[in-house]
Amino acid sequence: MSIETRSLSLKQILKIGFIACLTLFATPLKAGEEAAQSLSAILNHYQTLKGDFEQKTLDSTGKLVESTQGEIAFQRPDLFRWYTSKPTKQLILNQGNKLAIYDVDLEQVTYKNVDEQYGATPALLLSGNLDKLKQQYNIAVCPNSTDTCYQLLAKDDNDVFKRLTLLFKNDILNMMVIDNNLDQTTLIRFKNIDINAPLPHSLFALDLPAGVDVVQ
Repeated sequence: MSIETRSLSLKQILKIGFIACLTLFATPLKAGEEAAQSLSAILNHYQTLKGDFEQKTLDSTGKLVESTQGEIAFQRPDLFRWYTSKPTKQLILNQGNKLAIYDVDLEQVTYKNVDEQYGATPALLLSGNLDKLKQQYNIAVCPNSTDTCYQLLAKDDNDVFKRLTLLFKNDILNMMVIDNNLDQTTLIRFKNIDINAPLPHSLFALDLPAGVDVVQ
């Protein structure tokens, strides 16, 4: 099954714990360290990121379950915004040690502490925190890929995410693929990505209308 057709909802991923196209091969320790440093160099160039995403969801049998689209924004060190506009509206904000999940149609916002269960979200990946990534994953360059491509294989067999793949075009994030331990896959395609443009702080603020239920 190709990476173009296999995916799992990021909304589901974030609530469990917010992208593998090629088989991970054994690499020497030196090569793995070089791959980690190379990936970190790309991600550390991102001070801000803003753009659009498209995502498809299939279950473990390959049946299409959901197709979503929306907007992503990131600002180093720890501001992250993931807004799903279709088919339902949901806003996910990571603000330091707190994660807010605002379901617009349900008029409900849920606050959670950011801990290890959110360790493989795009927020961590975009942060470029090499130490945290290396704690959880073995990092390697994708074999036989004509694009800049990295694979992250979970060190713990019980990790929610088994494998992650990041693909770049001219050092711009183009695609993220996540395989989880339920044999489901998330594929997220990014479009109209703008790197290091100034972003207003209000973009990462949560302005709730009156009457919204709050769940801590």
